[in-house]
Amino acid sequence: MQITEIKIAGFKSFVDPVTFYVEPGLTGIVGPNGCGKSNLLESLRWVMGASSARAMRGGEMDDLIFSGTAKRPARETAEVTLVLDNSSRRAPPEFNDEDRLEVTRKLRRGVGSTYKINGRTVRGKDIQLIFADASTGANSPALVRQGQISELIGSKPQNRRRLLEEAAGIAGLNTRRHEAELKLRGAETNLERLSDLSSEVERQLESLKRQARKAKKHRALSEQITAIEALTTHRKWLAAEEAVKNTHEALTEARNSVEKLTLEDAMAERKALEARETIAPLRDAETEASGRVGQAKVRMTELQGEKRAVEAAIERHSTDMRRLVSDIEREQSLVEDAESRLADARQSLENLPSLDPAAFERDQMEAQARLQMIQKDISDAEQTAQEKTETLARLRAEREAAERNRRELTQRLNQYTLKLTQLEGELGRLPDVAALEQKLTHARQALSESESSLEDTAASITELEQTVQTVRKEEDEADEPHRTADTAHRSLTAEISGLERLLRKSEKSSAPPVMDALSPQPGFERALAAALGDDLNAPTDPSAPAYWGGAATGTDPSFPAGVTPLNTVCEAPGELGRRLAQCGVVETDADAGQFATSLQVGQRLVSKSGGLWRWDGYVRKSDAPLSQAEQLEQRNRLDACRTELPDIEAKLEAARRIKSELEQRRRAAESELRDLRAHAPRLQKARNDASSAVFRAEQELERASLKQETLANSVDEARQQRDEAQSAVDAAAQTETASEEEALQAELAKMRHQISDLRTQEGTAKANLSDLQRNRDRIEGRKRALEKEIADWTRRQAQSGDRIAELSKSRTDARTQLDNLEGKPEEVDDQIETLSGDLTRLEAHRQSAADAHAEAEKQARETEAAARAAKDAASKARESTASLNVMLESTKERLNDSIELASTQFGRQPQGLLAIAEATLDEEWFEKNQKELDQELMGFKHELASLGSVNQDAEKDAEEMSERLGTQAEEKADLTAAIAKLREGVDALNDEGRERLLAAFETVNEHFQSLFTALFNGGQAELKLVDADDPLMSGLEIFAQPPGKKVTSLNLMSGGEQALTATALIFAVFLSNPAPICVLDEVDAPLDDVNVDRFCRMLDEMRRRTETRFVAITHNPVTMSRMDRLFGVTMQEQGVSRIVSVDLGTAEQLVAAE
Repeated sequence: MQITEIKIAGFKSFVDPVTFYVEPGLTGIVGPNGCGKSNLLESLRWVMGASSARAMRGGEMDDLIFSGTAKRPARETAEVTLVLDNSSRRAPPEFNDEDRLEVTRKLRRGVGSTYKINGRTVRGKDIQLIFADASTGANSPALVRQGQISELIGSKPQNRRRLLEEAAGIAGLNTRRHEAELKLRGAETNLERLSDLSSEVERQLESLKRQARKAKKHRALSEQITAIEALTTHRKWLAAEEAVKNTHEALTEARNSVEKLTLEDAMAERKALEARETIAPLRDAETEASGRVGQAKVRMTELQGEKRAVEAAIERHSTDMRRLVSDIEREQSLVEDAESRLADARQSLENLPSLDPAAFERDQMEAQARLQMIQKDISDAEQTAQEKTETLARLRAEREAAERNRRELTQRLNQYTLKLTQLEGELGRLPDVAALEQKLTHARQALSESESSLEDTAASITELEQTVQTVRKEEDEADEPHRTADTAHRSLTAEISGLERLLRKSEKSSAPPVMDALSPQPGFERALAAALGDDLNAPTDPSAPAYWGGAATGTDPSFPAGVTPLNTVCEAPGELGRRLAQCGVVETDADAGQFATSLQVGQRLVSKSGGLWRWDGYVRKSDAPLSQAEQLEQRNRLDACRTELPDIEAKLEAARRIKSELEQRRRAAESELRDLRAHAPRLQKARNDASSAVFRAEQELERASLKQETLANSVDEARQQRDEAQSAVDAAAQTETASEEEALQAELAKMRHQISDLRTQEGTAKANLSDLQRNRDRIEGRKRALEKEIADWTRRQAQSGDRIAELSKSRTDARTQLDNLEGKPEEVDDQIETLSGDLTRLEAHRQSAADAHAEAEKQARETEAAARAAKDAASKARESTASLNVMLESTKERLNDSIELASTQFGRQPQGLLAIAEATLDEEWFEKNQKELDQELMGFKHELASLGSVNQDAEKDAEEMSERLGTQAEEKADLTAAIAKLREGVDALNDEGRERLLAAFETVNEHFQSLFTALFNGGQAELKLVDADDPLMSGLEIFAQPPGKKVTSLNLMSGGEQALTATALIFAVFLSNPAPICVLDEVDAPLDDVNVDRFCRMLDEMRRRTETRFVAITHNPVTMSRMDRLFGVTMQEQGVSRIVSVDLGTAEQLVAAE
């Protein structure tokens, strides 16, 4: 198939529909940079199925749609169509009937791409396979974009292998192999998942079979229990009828007894009332006597308080006397201090210097006279300075006239120096010889460094290749710990999931059972299940039909030594505390048999293996099934697995981290290796540039040295003329004298200094005058302060005298109060003694009245006790009657309950319950007493409870699970067969690909050797498969020997040699498996004119030997001249590309326009 047309609309800068015809031979595309030439190549790759927007210089696919300009709105779609000539009938069968195929890809903004062939919608993968089978495609090496030659040079050998795959035509084969490998991995994953699922189903089937057996046993036990309960209910009905009859007779006798005892109670109550009436007068007499005693005690308390008040007043007045004496002494001390301060102040006033007004006036006049004299001297000095300043101005005018004469001489000097200035400027513009020498030295040093860097890079590449191999080996070694940890983690999480699922199935109650809150120590699960049985399923929620409500702790008996209470080995809610405390644990069944005979009422004994011994003689052996024990063991195992899971996850995370670190190290080393390989051509180019720089620096240094010598002679001659003119100017300047002006300036400076000194003396005189005034003000202020101080101390002295007089009067008053209080305590003591005798007589009278009241109270209590006894007897008789009434109602209620129970539970009257029991039970059951029946019934219920939760649908579920297991076995067989078939297909594709790749390698290598020799006019080159034994996994390395050089790898060749060698490899691929189209985007850019000519001759050779249609995007006039036709890409409107047909002259103008 040949590509004949490319139609573009809305793709990047091609906003208007354009058609580019791809004709046989060489087609050239020219135009300025940035006008959209490369967009043609990208549109071709895009329509062939390219999926990476970044590879086409976009951030996302929508960036490929025309985004608009200042004059053009953005487009919502981009569309590219390839027209294929299918006259050779090489298209896929569904399209092979058409001579012309149109492959279209359309992109809608925000929606995505659609693909069509001749208007029929197809998949993107179908488009890729069509072009892959035609040895082309979006990533074909025949579509050479800008910089791809450099990428080929710097790429790893593994990436270069893609050229061989294109030459072998196995690109489509690789795609199909990749799809087959994906399907194979998916099938293997499904098989592994199905195997795990089958194992789980098998485990569930075994569990369902066990549940079916339990359900059968559960039905038999339920029938037996129903029959026993029917017999028990019948007996309870008979007993309730008998109880109703007996209770009615006892109630009649109790009513007769109540009437008799009620009469006796009334008589006893009358006697008690008479005894209580004699108590009131005696109580009043006792109360009156007690009141008199109380009044006497109150008076006694008042006298004692009065005595304490008198003693306190005496003490207070004594304290005031002592304080007043102290205050008088302090005030006298203040009077003495004031007299001392007054004497000192008066002495200081006398010592102040006297102020003479006449002397002050004289000193002030002298200071003012001194100030006036200094001011007159300042005025005279300023007058003299003004005169000298005028003289100096006249001298300066004369000097300026002489200066004008000197400027004229200087003008002539400037004329003489003009030539020298020009020559020196020309000499200064010459290159610096020393700088050129230094530049040459630096260029030679750069050449040496470039050669050294090139050698270091080659060594580093070798070292990094070894590092990559080492890290890959370490990655392989780290895979095993990672797989082990991952397997352990998946196994543990699967076990946790299974246990949680099993426990969820067993928990059907809305309220959580108490079993969820229990935490027995490992090994005690069966003991706990044996002790509690079905009670483990009861919750602690009071709203449940049956629940654990807790019991108050009583005086429960303790276990003998050697028996451990169950509450010490199990964490449980408080509601179970008493129950667990009365359940003992022993190690073995033999130990239990030893301690069972000593159990108290309510106690139980269990062994760790699950046996039960109860105080009433009930025994259940340890081999009896205990579903609760299984659940407890499952819960403990679930807790252990959850505890173990963090360690497993930590190991898995550590293994993943090690693997990730090794992968990062490998990628870093590979990245650095790629960088070095890409950097090697730049180093080679730098070495060549440095060699050229050395040659240019030598030429510049030689030319600069010759010209500098010539100009130096001319500068010396011009400098001599300039010096002569300068001498004349200096002579004119020396004739001028400035000595008089300088002397006058010195005198003027001296006068100004004298004026400054006079100004200083003027300031001093003004300060002395101010000091005289301040001294007089200070003496007058001090005198006023001392006079005020004398007045203050005189006032304080008078105040202290007044205070002393007041204190003396207060002391006299306090003395008078003390005299009045003398003898008062003795009077109060006499009154207290008299009152004490009266209090003794009153207390004796009160005691006599109290004794009489107590005797009366005693007699009243005795009669009241007799009355209460009679009342209690009558009350008990009435209570007995009421109790019998309640008992009668209770027995009637039990009778009704038995009748209702028979009706609700068994659906018949109590008389018919015997038939239910006779239908199931043997005759011996009817001979047993009720206690024996209850024990048998309890045993059956415990056996039923030991079965645990029963799945009544287990048999049906087991049948369904068996059918499911059979279906999975068939699916497993189908998957195994499919995996085997896929592996055969992958192996066949690998064998075919390997065979075709080796054949293509031989062909490409042969063409490459001949093309290399033709391009370089000699030399030799070859291709080698490296890095792996399998050709499909190996890399492609290029070794070449240009004429006159040693054999070396592509990375170590010069830039031009690398470009030509890579171009030869691409054309060798063409010769082995020519692609229908080859696009070369500025491949000739790094080549000089000689190499461009070789490149063009190779294009001519390729055109002659293949049917490939070549499209060359170029800026080189040599390449343009060798094209069969030229098209130009222009951007006359900003942001909009157009295609025009041009001739060679126009093409050169377009290139020059850049």
